[in-house]
Amino acid sequence: MRGVARSVLAGTGLVALTVAGARGEGGEAGLSRLGVLEGGYPRAFFFRAAEGMASNPRMSYARWSETFSRLMGIEGKALDEEIPGRSKRNIEFFTRFKREHPEQLVLLHYNGNGRDPRDASGGYFGGHWLYYNGATIVADVPASEGESEIRVSDARLFHLNMGRYRNANEDVGVCVLDEGGRPDWSASEQAQLVAIDLKRNVLRVRRGCYGTRPRGFRAGKAYAAAHVTEGPWGKGSHLLWYYNFSPCCPRDAEGRRCSDVLLEELVGWFSPGGKLAAFDGVEFDVMHHQRFRPGQRKTRGADADADGRIDDEVVGGRNVQGLGVIEFCRRLRERLGEEKLILADGTTVNSQRAFGILNGIESEGWPWLGDWEINDWSGGLNRHFYWRSHGRRPVLNYVNHKFTTGGAEPGSRVRPEVPFKVHRLVLAAAQFTDSAVCYSYAPDSEPGERFGIWDELWMGVRHRLGWLGKPLGPAVRVAMEGRDLLGGEGRSVAASFVRRFSGDGVTIAADGDRLRVEGKGEGDLAFRLRGVPCEGRDLFVSVTMSGKAMAGYPVEAARLTWVGIAASDRLLISPEVPYVGMQVRGGPEVDADAETGAAVRFFRKRALGGEARDCYMVHPPYRGGTGCTFWQRDVAVPVGGRLEFYLGMGEKAPARSDGVTFRVLIAEARDGKAGAFAKVFESAQVESRWTRHEVSLAKWGGKTVRLRFVADCGPRDNATTDHGHWADVRLLGGDGADEVTEPVGYMTWTGEEAFTSGFYFRDVRSKAVDLEFKVEGSEAVWLSGVTAHARPDVMYREFERGVVLANPSDREYAFDLPAMFAGRSFRRLQGSSRQDPQTNDGSEVSGKLVLQAREGLFLIRADARP
Repeated sequence: MRGVARSVLAGTGLVALTVAGARGEGGEAGLSRLGVLEGGYPRAFFFRAAEGMASNPRMSYARWSETFSRLMGIEGKALDEEIPGRSKRNIEFFTRFKREHPEQLVLLHYNGNGRDPRDASGGYFGGHWLYYNGATIVADVPASEGESEIRVSDARLFHLNMGRYRNANEDVGVCVLDEGGRPDWSASEQAQLVAIDLKRNVLRVRRGCYGTRPRGFRAGKAYAAAHVTEGPWGKGSHLLWYYNFSPCCPRDAEGRRCSDVLLEELVGWFSPGGKLAAFDGVEFDVMHHQRFRPGQRKTRGADADADGRIDDEVVGGRNVQGLGVIEFCRRLRERLGEEKLILADGTTVNSQRAFGILNGIESEGWPWLGDWEINDWSGGLNRHFYWRSHGRRPVLNYVNHKFTTGGAEPGSRVRPEVPFKVHRLVLAAAQFTDSAVCYSYAPDSEPGERFGIWDELWMGVRHRLGWLGKPLGPAVRVAMEGRDLLGGEGRSVAASFVRRFSGDGVTIAADGDRLRVEGKGEGDLAFRLRGVPCEGRDLFVSVTMSGKAMAGYPVEAARLTWVGIAASDRLLISPEVPYVGMQVRGGPEVDADAETGAAVRFFRKRALGGEARDCYMVHPPYRGGTGCTFWQRDVAVPVGGRLEFYLGMGEKAPARSDGVTFRVLIAEARDGKAGAFAKVFESAQVESRWTRHEVSLAKWGGKTVRLRFVADCGPRDNATTDHGHWADVRLLGGDGADEVTEPVGYMTWTGEEAFTSGFYFRDVRSKAVDLEFKVEGSEAVWLSGVTAHARPDVMYREFERGVVLANPSDREYAFDLPAMFAGRSFRRLQGSSRQDPQTNDGSEVSGKLVLQAREGLFLIRADARP
């Protein structure tokens, strides 16, 4: 990489980075002196609390700086693209802070998805924004000020009372149509939606908004479309208009696309003499690779190529949003050089994929915002390990420690109660992946403290930054020290190992010392490693994989990959809904017709009565007659087999429905055909809660049968609010539920360089499982190493002055410290009074150290400076 010298530290596998030419404005210290890049661990800085306090006119700079100079830097908004008024004081405060603390990070937080149109004052034109498919204007519209009525071909394409708080009306772009009938945004205006008359297909709008002037439009020669937006992210904020990053974005009179204008703005701000010249760089919030799910039937969707039709940002079979974002990041890097850090969100599978261009990612919530049980331990680690290997040097990944859940009011978010052991587990994961930490979930402040700091980040009451020092080696995954359940076959890719793989629409073969899998046509790769033996509840799988770049995409766009335990044939509820039929009273059995209201839909973890279960929501037909809806599967019944399942009704059912009659029918099946059905279960329910049921199938043990699950509107033929639910339907043998392992998968990335990912499964209940691989694209991938271990994914990492340990399993785990660290001893932090002084009590630790389920812990070397 330009401006970076790399050297390997002997015996550690670590890389020392020397950043050349990284000097800030006025000769201030550059990137090579930032503590968050070069200092000891933990590396920590303040997140947007610094921004919020700086914008408070009652807060003096001295008090603000005293609060936020205690870690290794700050990050926050200093512009008005999302929250009005942030630029008034924040640029001044952040710039002064950088000049007084040149060794501390100062990073701009900037929305990478969209923008408040009131902040887009210059350079943008109507076609630079992303719109939904719109409607033709069917009556002349005069060029009048104030409010006007616009009659359109389909008013259903516009929405009121939307947005985060459900109280915003959409903004509407209005333009002429060219001779070919395509929208021409060079002659346009912007309007605010006031009201909609669906019967008359009339929009009432406020004209000439956001710096535009009212224009006259002729019937049949003009077009109106709603902006694609997000937010608003604050009660005083506006909807943010989505940028159109795609290469097919309309160009303005000067030939510029949206990304061209945004690029010039950013370069001007960060260049010498610019208002953000003192900042070390930018982190793009919510910068997405993919914003929509194409291919679904819908009346409204995104229109990236501005032809007036839905494309959901997929044009010519390619994701033009993702391509545009990568190209924008590449050009920004070229213009800003190596002297500025460029980061973006990387928490979700939809996040940007500018690997090798950006310096790293933010995980907004780790593993993600709603996962305070740390179920996605493996996915969270894989994302950060991959970016550590594939980020541009100097790499800066960070965890924004934060958990939220929905509140009572629309758009509100509340902070859940999370035990301290889980907070420490998240902070530990950051140390394993060489990630910095900032946080929105702050601990309670100590007396006289304006904003709390987690004890682990500055050695408890000692308040010492970088107290762990440098790592003495990479993080250790204890599971890898256990016996390989595959007997080493996956390390050498033996012929017997190759034969264990299977998949539809793919070719699988040995390729030297690797396994090669390639699609036979278009579509994603899906294949399985069958019969992985299991011993106990824990299974850890290590996979080393590489792959070609997808056709039409740059090499930076790594391929989304999932590895997981495949669904057992005995689990009958899955996202892939089976055959669905219906029968109206007095009529024949036919395929389900959505026009009748007959429906079967999959829901993951649907909550009824406080319990969440995977289920099919089923509704009987009600248009054109009432009757029943059913779904069915062919299964092999084990000897002594029985069926276990849960039934439930929707929340509105008790007040509006007379209940649903649920039935289970069974028939012997052969060659895809079934005999006569027999009824083995029937029950009516109206309560909105889960009720457990069990049916013996011993009579059919050893046979293949067709099971039909019926939801009938009942003897009164009343289908009102008959939202019935079949949940957790499973076929069991004589040993009960322990024979079935629930399917679960975790993500990673696959690129041209081989990368090793880890996948930890906590609740294995069967003697063997099939591992399922799903890889984006049909291009070839290579597996060069697969191992499996019957151990939990406990981890530890030793540092110059301490050690960090983590137990992500569901059971306690004992670390044998004398065996792990011969001749070294440790003590606990002395924690502050309002965090967890019971755990961090300053005591010495000896012998075996027991960590509870899903717990992390930071220890100090006993010989470290007090």
